[in-house]
Amino acid sequence: MNSRFILGLFCFVINVSAGEKLVVGYGGTPWPAIMEGYSKLSISRDSIWTWQVRSGENIAPEVLVRGGHVFSTEKITDSFGRTTLDFSIHDSMRKALDGDENTAFNPDEIGLSRLSSLYIDLGGHFGVQQIKFFPRLDKEHRDLYLQAFALGSDKKSPSRFAPIGSIALEPFGSPFLIYANQNSPNTQSVVIWPLPNQPRDDKEMRHIRIETLNQRPWEIAEIEIISNGNVAPAEFISQPISVSGGFPVWGRVRINGLSVDELPIMLQTRTGPDPNPLQYFLRLTKSQTLREVTKLGWENIVTLSDVERGEAEQGPVLPNPEWSAWEAVTDGQIISPSPKEYIQFRLMWNKPGMKIETIEFDYTSWPLAQNIKAEIDPQVSSPGEETEFVLSIRVNAEEDSNIPTSGFRRLRIGTVAEIVGVDRVLVKDQEVFFNTRLADSQGFDIELWDRIYPNASFIEIFFRAKIFADGTSFRVQAIDERATVADREMIYQFAEVDDVDPRSPGSTLSVRLDPRNSPLVDNFQISSEVFSPNGDGVNDELLISYNLLRLTQPALVSFDIFDLLGNRIQRGFAGSDNSGQFLRIWDGRNRYRKVVKPGFYIYQLKVEADAADYYLQGVVSVVH
Repeated sequence: MNSRFILGLFCFVINVSAGEKLVVGYGGTPWPAIMEGYSKLSISRDSIWTWQVRSGENIAPEVLVRGGHVFSTEKITDSFGRTTLDFSIHDSMRKALDGDENTAFNPDEIGLSRLSSLYIDLGGHFGVQQIKFFPRLDKEHRDLYLQAFALGSDKKSPSRFAPIGSIALEPFGSPFLIYANQNSPNTQSVVIWPLPNQPRDDKEMRHIRIETLNQRPWEIAEIEIISNGNVAPAEFISQPISVSGGFPVWGRVRINGLSVDELPIMLQTRTGPDPNPLQYFLRLTKSQTLREVTKLGWENIVTLSDVERGEAEQGPVLPNPEWSAWEAVTDGQIISPSPKEYIQFRLMWNKPGMKIETIEFDYTSWPLAQNIKAEIDPQVSSPGEETEFVLSIRVNAEEDSNIPTSGFRRLRIGTVAEIVGVDRVLVKDQEVFFNTRLADSQGFDIELWDRIYPNASFIEIFFRAKIFADGTSFRVQAIDERATVADREMIYQFAEVDDVDPRSPGSTLSVRLDPRNSPLVDNFQISSEVFSPNGDGVNDELLISYNLLRLTQPALVSFDIFDLLGNRIQRGFAGSDNSGQFLRIWDGRNRYRKVVKPGFYIYQLKVEADAADYYLQGVVSVVH
């Protein structure tokens, strides 16, 4: 990133008491100026967006409004046998998209070849369920339909630097939707895709081309492009951004003034010490070694002398190990490591009509510590079994640094693990006083009586927890409260993963399940094999409890009661569950809320996991 861009960005940093704000979009840095790449969205200086569209809507009349194009192409062969494309743009071509069936585009009327193709850029990516085109349907014109043609579509995006129509120089990336030729000509005035014998599979499209294949006179009065109500997933990737202050601690994010959690948007960030999240290498052919070059040098490899001599070729593009991985903003908070000089963000969504005008990043140039690093031990646990863990945290201070730091008194450990209890906390090997607050399925908070100053402190938290999901993570966050002119604000700083305790192997903040003892359903228990639902308050219900393990995503779970003939008489539960501990109840009643007759009944627990369905069942006796 050049210095001129960074200086320009500084102009849009807003001071807010003890914190600052970086603004992109309306009132801040323009979207195109900060863009590294984008896909399947529209972009202007003040906003990025996907177009609004409804299921069953004809999107053709709005092509030009959306910034799309309609033009004609014709293949031209020169005296040397080389084929090129000739482009034509004429106002009459718009008649094929104007929604008026009484006007038509006819190549004869403007002196174009009848072998010209009509090419439409929709101005965005849309899900399309139907394409229909036809001539004017009065007696005079209805026979001017296309007899031999190819209807094609493509979803690739044109270069934003390309002139109008230049994308037609490349072949379509998908097969033709309909193909009619001299041997199998079209005989219908109205052509509809998909044909009756074609599967009705909606397609994502950006471009549509109707290629004519014979010299027969033709016209097109209307092309109707019917949407299925969906748009393609959109993506915007920023350049690595630096702000004044050098080493910001990033805080909350708002999009259009709202928290990210309130919007159907995925926002990810990553941070690093330089403007290069990726490293570009040439492969030297003689020595079979790699040489790092700039992105520009890698992309323009033909200008390098080594390449000209045949001594180098494009090598791999690798993640910069000094940069963090992409992480989703959680609870409106950036969790990428801080303080880091550079941040990069990525936006993704697939909602039609979603417009992002402004994104605001809160940050402070006054970090809690120059860096905070952490790891957990042990790194493997038996599923659902209470395990003793040690969370080790190192707060580092670099010598001769002029970065101001404040220290902290609170730590927040975010996790979905079941926390049983926090036993003790050591600071520099000395036990300290603390208060604990446990949050169900969210982790726990530690409030220390004494402040942790950022001068090479070492913290150890000893706690007990149960792990139900493989790869359960622990997110370590230092928190401090600062007074501002108007109010008090909370400053959050996330820890990086690192090997901070030489006594423990490796470095991680996630815990794996022991593969030797890791079933899908574990610790299944039943309250009694006999129960009496008579309302006396004693043994009135059947209770089953169990642990779900190893789920990487929610699974469908059902708990049902059957009679001995296999008839389901009651559904005790049906829903979606993640890994965890659960309790299900049957009160002895059928689906009509009547107490069942005495006898034997079958209970069944079903879990629909990715790999296979899991069943667990047994017999229970009902007595009165």
